[in-house]
Amino acid sequence: MKKILLFFIALSFIVPIALQSQSLAGVKICVNPGHRGYNPAYDREIPLAPGITYWESEGNLSKGLYLKDILESLGATVIMTRTTQVPSVGIETLSQIVAVANANNVDYFQSIHSNAFPDTAIKKNTTLILFQGRTNAPTYLGARTMADYLADEIFKVNRTTSKSVAGDFDFYGTGQAYLGVFKGLNMPGTLTEGSMHDYTPETWRLKNESYLKHEAWAIARAYLPYFLGGTFPTGIVAGILRDEKETVPASYKPISSTNDRFKPLNQIKVRMEPGGRIYNGDNYNNGFYFFDKVTPGNYKLYFEAENMKNDSASVVVYADESVFADKLMTLKPILDPPVIVSSTPSNNLTEVSNVTDIVIQFNIRMNTSVTQNAVTISPAVSGSYKWDTNEKILTFTPAQGYVQGTKYTVTISTAAKTFFDINLPLQQSFNFTTRSQLNLLSTYPVKGSSDISTSVLMSVRFDKGISAQTLANRITFTDGDRNNVTVQVNQNKYNIGIIEFEPKTSLNYNTLYKITLKAGIGDVEYVTFPQDAVIEFTTEKNYTFTGSVIDGFELLNVWQSPLLSSNTAGIISSQTSFAINSSRKKYGSTSGKLDYGFSGTSGVVDLGLLNPIALGSSGQEGFGVWVFGDNSNNTLEYRFLRENSTEQKVKADSINWTGWKLKKILLSDIPGAGSIQFKSIAVVQSSQGNKSGTLYFDDCTTNIITGIRENNSLPLEFSLEQNYPNPFNPSTLIRFTVPVMKNGKTAATLLKVYDLLGREIATLVNEEKTPGNYSIEFNGAGLPSGIYMYTIQSGEFFASKKLMLLK
Repeated sequence: MKKILLFFIALSFIVPIALQSQSLAGVKICVNPGHRGYNPAYDREIPLAPGITYWESEGNLSKGLYLKDILESLGATVIMTRTTQVPSVGIETLSQIVAVANANNVDYFQSIHSNAFPDTAIKKNTTLILFQGRTNAPTYLGARTMADYLADEIFKVNRTTSKSVAGDFDFYGTGQAYLGVFKGLNMPGTLTEGSMHDYTPETWRLKNESYLKHEAWAIARAYLPYFLGGTFPTGIVAGILRDEKETVPASYKPISSTNDRFKPLNQIKVRMEPGGRIYNGDNYNNGFYFFDKVTPGNYKLYFEAENMKNDSASVVVYADESVFADKLMTLKPILDPPVIVSSTPSNNLTEVSNVTDIVIQFNIRMNTSVTQNAVTISPAVSGSYKWDTNEKILTFTPAQGYVQGTKYTVTISTAAKTFFDINLPLQQSFNFTTRSQLNLLSTYPVKGSSDISTSVLMSVRFDKGISAQTLANRITFTDGDRNNVTVQVNQNKYNIGIIEFEPKTSLNYNTLYKITLKAGIGDVEYVTFPQDAVIEFTTEKNYTFTGSVIDGFELLNVWQSPLLSSNTAGIISSQTSFAINSSRKKYGSTSGKLDYGFSGTSGVVDLGLLNPIALGSSGQEGFGVWVFGDNSNNTLEYRFLRENSTEQKVKADSINWTGWKLKKILLSDIPGAGSIQFKSIAVVQSSQGNKSGTLYFDDCTTNIITGIRENNSLPLEFSLEQNYPNPFNPSTLIRFTVPVMKNGKTAATLLKVYDLLGREIATLVNEEKTPGNYSIEFNGAGLPSGIYMYTIQSGEFFASKKLMLLK
């Protein structure tokens, strides 16, 4: 600040000298190229093309180094906070950057950046200059003055759409210091956001070293008037060469008020006369050229670019200014006749998608309107034409699909001609035939199958995505007496050709059911199913079983994530998970849901218990788990630990069903000898199995004894099962069965809980019960830990069991 005050005191005699000398002698400036190399935590990366990326830190560093050279040529002393992409030793944080400026007692601090706008749907390209303090009350008065100079100069050379200056107190709405590079500065400082590096046309320009140097010149121009250093005696000539016809991809989102919609040219060559200076452009899709230190006067520029006509422009150069000469260049005439490089669909191709595009590619830019009129399609079909930005590829999109099973011929007559009025020498044509019908690929259940779960998830798979509008009255589900069965439908798979549905209530046991598909079901390509199809199947017989539930998938902390198992392999982590879920359940209020995805051909998903459960020794007792299958054709395994701690694997079944089924084995099926511990459930990928799926598990049960019930689904005898879980905290489930009474009446049922002294704790059931299986929850939240008894009485039947509350 002392130096600035001195300049003002001696203004009357220093200004004339400064204007002539263009000097910053005695001025000390700290230049901070913002961010540091290649770390997303504090850098900004913009991918542009395969193998090409823009990092803000790179652009900032180049601008800073160019600025250093310019300022030092004016006699200034420049302190850089970094000179490479790897920061200087010890200069890592914003506070350390500030410390460098303070330690060197500089007159001014300059931080160089580019900017980004958070809403990617809206593209901007603006110039912003920030300083510490409020916009109209900066911490250092000189910072606002410099900010105005910088905004004017950078706005002019980068040709952004707007400019603004602001204090960080106001810009970030904090009312106090915000930017770390300003906190603690002992001198005025500014931070320049020269342009928007997330605006694609600008991002490509920021890859051009001369473009970065031009911004450095703009910053230097602001320092001369600020320090009363005069003006530059030379000027700059710059510009952008673009194709007058071809436009950039729509993803660039070019600003409509600019020429950024036209494609910049690569590998350009610009010669400036007099002087014979030559600029060779880069290959970074910016078309930018640049000449600095140009003596004021009249010049002529000569432009060259591959495949373009040579062109020229005249410019007048002024001292301390940049003059621009942009040019939209014209393609060189190509007098060769056009050639059709390719066309799709391929000639004579059959079973073509009924909504496919017809694409014709030429080797030369074409006269679009004339060539489009030279194309005919027979039989005629309505649709729209579109050309690519090079005007070489013509695409026809049908409005609502072709007629199914029809042969179409596409003809391109000799009226088609190039942009340079050269006609196609010979008429050409090709033909294709559209798909004739929607094909039924598979169903579950398959026709004629039996032993199907009463909670079956049915699916019908076609070879194309299904149009929901065509399904009304064309798919029905009935029982053997032709009564409609109410179902719930999953429409989320229509787009991949699958109609998936399940009964809202369980089906009857040992009963015939029928899925009817009628002709006219249509797909997303307007192709229809040609004939009726009927799929009949029979549900399973009514099996009854008794056993002890060792886990009912009701608690969160019993099973570990399959991602944590050392036996899990070959899976896609993002698709594989386990959770306790209430959307499906066989018993109780929840089940275990396992989602899985395989990455290769030999995947394993291992769902392990946190603590293996002892089952005893080998015997004819059964062990099983209720599994809601996904018909994936992968393999279900149960895994056990024997007395010597070796793991044993037993195949339970191939997963070729849907709905709830009890999948059991005998303990005698487990290899080895000695005591047995149940360790985990595994899904093993098979060669014919699906790559992904979802399974549900409920009630791991041991000591299973099974039989077949008579009288369809109604039980024939009373039973009271052991509560689960046991021990419990604070709630547990008690299951019991009420049989068919001989007199056909309901049974008065009483279920109570007592403590060990015989005192009644709770009455859970006291009512007439129809025959069936029941489950009731007992909540002991207000009771002390201990052993309790629960009893059931119904007519002459009486039973009791113990349960343990453990808090």
